[in-house]
Amino acid sequence: MTIFLHIGTHKTGTTAIQRHLGRNADFYASQGLWYPRESELLEGGREAPTHLNIARSLDYTTKPKPYSEEQLQAMARALVTKASRYAHTIVSAEAFWRIGFGRIDQEEDRELMWVRKADNVRRIRELFGRDADVQVVCVIRERAAYLQSSYSELILATFYRKSIHKFLKAFRHVADYQRQLDAWQQHFPVRTLSYETLCEQHDLTHRFLHTLAGPIALPPDIEEQRRQFNVGHPIPCVVFKRYLNGMEGLPREQLIRMYNKGRRRFAKTAASSPIAGLKAINSWLTAKELRRLRRSFLADDAQIRARFCPQFVSGATRKADDVGEAITPLTKEAQYLALGWMLSQKQPTAAWFNPAPTP
Repeated sequence: MTIFLHIGTHKTGTTAIQRHLGRNADFYASQGLWYPRESELLEGGREAPTHLNIARSLDYTTKPKPYSEEQLQAMARALVTKASRYAHTIVSAEAFWRIGFGRIDQEEDRELMWVRKADNVRRIRELFGRDADVQVVCVIRERAAYLQSSYSELILATFYRKSIHKFLKAFRHVADYQRQLDAWQQHFPVRTLSYETLCEQHDLTHRFLHTLAGPIALPPDIEEQRRQFNVGHPIPCVVFKRYLNGMEGLPREQLIRMYNKGRRRFAKTAASSPIAGLKAINSWLTAKELRRLRRSFLADDAQIRARFCPQFVSGATRKADDVGEAITPLTKEAQYLALGWMLSQKQPTAAWFNPAPTP
């Protein structure tokens, strides 16, 4: 009878979980686990899960909204009523994590952002009704890795083109796990899972479902589905997308075509290729910058483990740190090589990107 509201975070296997549940909705429904389609919540709705549109419509800061207030109320009533037919129901969208944040760029507006989030979460609780058994579930990962993945995701999904350092200054709040979880816990029971723990046996989706719903059978084609896991884009490819984001007047469709062509070409490069070494790059930050970033969170990490998630991995608990973490950071030279190869398939020099001014 429990409705699990899976709020993210981004880059913690959420897309893989959502695709798996959407593809196998009927299979899991027969076992008492409901992943609702729009048509099951709204008359005339589509035969597909659209939980992202629910989250966007519930966010005060999002415009335009896919659903009206009347539609949201109708969907909430249908969700609560029909969920009683199943042992467990899952509604999943990463956009729930960013509800209320909006686009805040001024430091003096940070507190307003958190006030707005608290008010937004309260409104969601009222929409479901106080008597409905709704539990919030989130998956959190080591924050330096999460912030770097979030940076790549923002570049890939938008026209963002600023450096990782400017991103960390403007968007550090997305990794303020304790304040985020506090906002949801004011109105819902909160269950917090560790991304690293879910990944230990390379079976994140099944472990996530097993944690929420208990022992549950897997679809017969599970091995094929595992091969379709959503893999992050290599950093050198994201560098190329960031470069394209800065090209004024380039139509979005052409930008995406150019990026996808370069990414496919990069994936096919052989070990003997002059750019093969770029595939080892796994960090936007240097080892020194990573240590400094992790230390900045240490005072908060112990509280998160004590209050929300004992398995939460932070800089002080990373197993890799005990043996020397293998960090291959992105250098300026690597950026020149990646961009030059993507654009011309030739190894460039720094002067190629900074030509002498014309007399």
